[in-house]
Amino acid sequence: MINIVLRILWSGGVTRVALEEARNMNAKLIAYRNAGTKYDLSNVNLQVLFENNSSKFIYKFITSIYAKNRGGVATVDLDRIIKARDMIKGPAIFHDQFAGITGYLRKRKYGEDYALYIHETSLDSKSLKWAFPRMLEKKIIGKSKLTLVNSYWNKKILSENGFRAEVVYPGCYPKDKINVERDKIVLAVSMWDAGRKPEIYGEIAKKIKGKLIMAGSWAREDTMREFMSKYKEVMVTGPISEKELQDLYDKSAVLIRFGFNEKGPGMGVLEAMASGMPVIVNDGLGSKEFIRDNGFVVRDWMEAVDRINEILEDENLRRKMSLSSWEIAKTLSWKNHAERIKELMEEANLI
Repeated sequence: MINIVLRILWSGGVTRVALEEARNMNAKLIAYRNAGTKYDLSNVNLQVLFENNSSKFIYKFITSIYAKNRGGVATVDLDRIIKARDMIKGPAIFHDQFAGITGYLRKRKYGEDYALYIHETSLDSKSLKWAFPRMLEKKIIGKSKLTLVNSYWNKKILSENGFRAEVVYPGCYPKDKINVERDKIVLAVSMWDAGRKPEIYGEIAKKIKGKLIMAGSWAREDTMREFMSKYKEVMVTGPISEKELQDLYDKSAVLIRFGFNEKGPGMGVLEAMASGMPVIVNDGLGSKEFIRDNGFVVRDWMEAVDRINEILEDENLRRKMSLSSWEIAKTLSWKNHAERIKELMEEANLI
């Protein structure tokens, strides 16, 4: 059985990809710790390695240097990563380079090959602060038998650093039928933190000819409260169930999502497309690779306002883009994702 290995089970895109791989590949999902998730865990063979969910202060401090906006839940627990070396056996895909440390250590100790799925890379960072993570990532990628990435943007960066990678986009579950009639709702979906600049959506909400809803969990509650007090024009859901989120996808007119050197596609974009939503993204998000005649790639939030209003005011345009999103999503199903990964693992003699 293939092991899909994940450091943290929580409400984020990395978790969603690993979870759906396990579900669609009939594989085991191994998480080092469970930080809580709203995702459906049915039909998933899940093993959580460590019951204690508290992270040591030293690891929280080190992680805060690189991801202070994410809060303690994102802590990279090096002690658990090392202990997992002797607990995981058999073919494995490690989701992110930090979980990949376990694969590297297994390779050194037991000679077992591993696959690595990179969601975001630090190899394009020139900052001195990232010197150690870059060095570490190069070692982890260098020893992996198969490296997978979630965008051609990530592949290009790895290639420029001398590494070969295969693009396997995350998937979605395209609806059998999509709603044609939509409310004038602009939807934004993410795991929110200050680094995703939520204030941009607040400014957009003031100028669009519709209602803006920001759905999804926030890494820090104080960040959410501060935003809500400043931007009362925006409806903020906080953590919501899969059903509630799907209801929003089914009735909203357009999805908006900004990234800031965020090379992954953003799961909300794919899920919105699966429900037949036009999408507007900026050039700093990996899902720009999905945009054809189903939405727009914009330079800034002011251009986004114009494009949003254009879609809200032109019903024929919205319907055309809606159908186009849906057709693109059909090529990006989780079934196709799982089949491609199995194919690549077989080619690499990992299974």
